[in-house]
Amino acid sequence: MDIKNLYASYEALKQSENPYDIIFDFKEELLSSDSDEFLDFHYLILQDKDLSDQLRGTLKSFFYSEVVNNRNKEVVSSFLYQKYTSGIEDISLRADVIQLLGNLRSKHAKEVALENIALPKADLRYRSIIVLGWIGTKIDLKVLNERLLTDRDPQLRGYAATAMRQIWFNHPKSKEEILKHIKEAIPEEKEEKALQGMIITVQELLKKKLGLKESKYGDITGDIEASKVKAIAALEAY
Repeated sequence: MDIKNLYASYEALKQSENPYDIIFDFKEELLSSDSDEFLDFHYLILQDKDLSDQLRGTLKSFFYSEVVNNRNKEVVSSFLYQKYTSGIEDISLRADVIQLLGNLRSKHAKEVALENIALPKADLRYRSIIVLGWIGTKIDLKVLNERLLTDRDPQLRGYAATAMRQIWFNHPKSKEEILKHIKEAIPEEKEEKALQGMIITVQELLKKKLGLKESKYGDITGDIEASKVKAIAALEAY
């Protein structure tokens, strides 16, 4: 497969009435090489404004695919990190690269997340919070706690809590510190989106039913105010 054939396959994918009928054939071609020209092409199509969000998301996921992938992940990681360090003006693309480095569990992922986790653009903070949850350790709880206490976006305050939960999944000894941080944050928190993340995390770590339910898709239901009262009481009693 050469790059000209790959371009032709991509155009056929875009012109198809149902691109998902042929997308996995295209995937096999796209991931057949980790040469600079193939990786540059993959990076370029993430910026194609003619793609639907769904199709772009699928093509983006091919960067870290575990199947039908002949690429060396270290090569891909280094390529994306080089793009990042060269400067990415498009905020959405920069956010995608941050998350892709996390998906790849790149050695550069934490550095990049920490550089972006307190920046003004919410999407950069959001992706950085997610990545730090995936690859962070107990030492990174301090940074997430800053987001938990001070982020201007209540949803991101909630995500900071669930990122702490993700760290706990990988590092169970972080439990005490996570509960301490949420115990400090939750009494003054008024926003539902922030409280959801905090309460769900407390429920998980304490193995207590506090009134909220989380679906496998991440949807959270239940009486927030009643659950907040129960969560505070559970933290005080712990």
